[in-house]
Amino acid sequence: MNRSLYSARVGESHFFAERVGYEELVNRIIEFTVRAAVARSIDASDWEQDELRRGGLRALQIFKGAKAVWADAEAFEGALDEARRERIEDRFKQTNSADPEFYERLDHDLIDRWRLAGYRTPSLAYNMKTLFLELERDAADRAETARASLVGEILRDTSS
Repeated sequence: MNRSLYSARVGESHFFAERVGYEELVNRIIEFTVRAAVARSIDASDWEQDELRRGGLRALQIFKGAKAVWADAEAFEGALDEARRERIEDRFKQTNSADPEFYERLDHDLIDRWRLAGYRTPSLAYNMKTLFLELERDAADRAETARASLVGEILRDTSS
């Protein structure tokens, strides 16, 4: 069985998934998103996390095997034309592929997974601001509940 492996990064160096199957890629994107939203809720987010919030799935660089997967077929064709002019078309084709359907499928699958977790979100293709707001509110509420519980336990334990 030929199982495709994917890698994903934000920026040029921050890989958060390397050589994983599709389902694990979806899991890693969800994990990265949750970590980013929680970090934002305590004002400790990194630029990569904010890129995801502002740019959505389009902020991710996803690779299928050794090829970069392009969401924008028009941009891919423009880069391919430039590679032809520079006479590096074959090398470009070996390391890049246009697959807008992949990003549509990924967007759909992520929306479904978020819905199953109790979050309603519009398309994540161009930004994740709505999802981040919901996650940040949830993280803040849960943190407050945890703080109140901790204070209650400490007060009970020390008032004896």
